[in-house]
Amino acid sequence: MADLDYKKLRDIAREEKANPGLVRLQDDFYPSVQGFLNSKFSEMESTRSVMQMHEFENATAIIREISLIRQQKILFKAIRGGGEHKGTEVMTREEHGLYDRFCAVIEEENNRLNSILTRFESKRAENATSRQAGEETRESSMLKKVRFTKDVLAFRGANNETFGPYKNGEEGALPSSEADWLLKGKLAESVA
Repeated sequence: MADLDYKKLRDIAREEKANPGLVRLQDDFYPSVQGFLNSKFSEMESTRSVMQMHEFENATAIIREISLIRQQKILFKAIRGGGEHKGTEVMTREEHGLYDRFCAVIEEENNRLNSILTRFESKRAENATSRQAGEETRESSMLKKVRFTKDVLAFRGANNETFGPYKNGEEGALPSSEADWLLKGKLAESVA
């Protein structure tokens, strides 16, 4: 970036503040900044001018501001983009390195969080399975005695168990869910 000056730095800072995305900078922006600061520092040292000191201090403050705004935007991009390198062409070489480091930290943190969540999700699944098995056991232990009012062909129950066939007038003890289904369909009647 040839001929970097105080006005160009202010313009870049203004654009960075105004735009939600990164402003396109020349790839050699940071080396140009270093050259600009070397030149300003030499001028300040040689002239010992108060005006040169203020200009140098203001330039360093603007450069710091530009850098901080861009770092924040790069961090948010790394978080939202999940480490994807799409839309990174506006970054300088140095910023690509920063983006890669941010992505590595975010990936490490996501892996740590996923490890914790997976552990608890598997525990929850185990509890749900054992709870379901307990409910099925309880349900199957609650048998209802019914008398069939019609011939019923063999059928599969809710737990995939086969029941029947049954003849009209025959009695049997069935799990509650199957007995209730037969009672609703008027295929059986309850026996006390």
